[in-house]
Amino acid sequence: MKTAGRVLRRLVTVTGGVWVASEVVAGLRVGGAGAERAGTVVVLAAVFTAAVLLVPWPFTRTLGRAVVRNQRRMVEEPDWGSSDREFFAPMRRHFLHVGLGMVLSALVLMVVGPAGLWAGAELGARLGRDVALDGGLRTLLTAGLVVVAVDTVLLLVLAVPVKRRRPGALRALAGFVLCLAGLALAAAWLDGVAATGTRWLTLAVVAALFHLRFRLTLTLPVPGVASLILVSVNALVLWLIVWLTGLLHVDGFWPLVGTAALMWAAEWPSRLADAAAQARTAPPPPPPHDPFWPDHHLPQTPLY
Repeated sequence: MKTAGRVLRRLVTVTGGVWVASEVVAGLRVGGAGAERAGTVVVLAAVFTAAVLLVPWPFTRTLGRAVVRNQRRMVEEPDWGSSDREFFAPMRRHFLHVGLGMVLSALVLMVVGPAGLWAGAELGARLGRDVALDGGLRTLLTAGLVVVAVDTVLLLVLAVPVKRRRPGALRALAGFVLCLAGLALAAAWLDGVAATGTRWLTLAVVAALFHLRFRLTLTLPVPGVASLILVSVNALVLWLIVWLTGLLHVDGFWPLVGTAALMWAAEWPSRLADAAAQARTAPPPPPPHDPFWPDHHLPQTPLY
């Protein structure tokens, strides 16, 4: 029952993502009106959902079992007499599993999702629906990424009523809203920054795509260097979004850097909230080493 509920929830959020993609991506056309268009969007969403859930499932299951086995080995008493290679083998496997998980997520995001959307469009066209996905590989990838970005935001919205997931969902949604506010400020203040199509919907989609990025935390002893590096990384991510999707027009290097800096700075309260939440859930640090023996461990010297 829980699995059916999760699949249904995912189908609802993906349906919203497909509808938004049909509004902002020029190469994705979903014709008709009212119930006809809604039915076409549901067909695309159903095929997309089936692809992103079923295709990676065997690999996810195998990787999950390997992670569990490795975690059991890590909590076991280490063999102090083994070689260095055998002693650090569980840690190496842990990093390998993390890397494989990131690669699998990237493949689902960049390959499986767009392929599922293309298959949904082909199925809809064979069923006589007015749907087309034209424009080449870039349009296909853009449409798939937009569906995933909107799906992620809507999943956060649906997670708010769940008590155990509410704090994390609210922090993530706050980060998205603040990121959107920074992007809107850049579009309003900076010359050469403008959204294509429907202004607010396009800005929200770009902010959702930007919110998908891997967030870095960097601390350096030289003041300002960490912020400069993080803004540069965010500017690179924003440039990739602009180059791939064409949803945002940024004319020049400095408007791009200024937009990324405003979006990064606007997210600052959300990053502080995440850091505070991690500090609350982190285990307490071990007590400092006492160089003196405790009283009950002092050597007992006979009095006679």
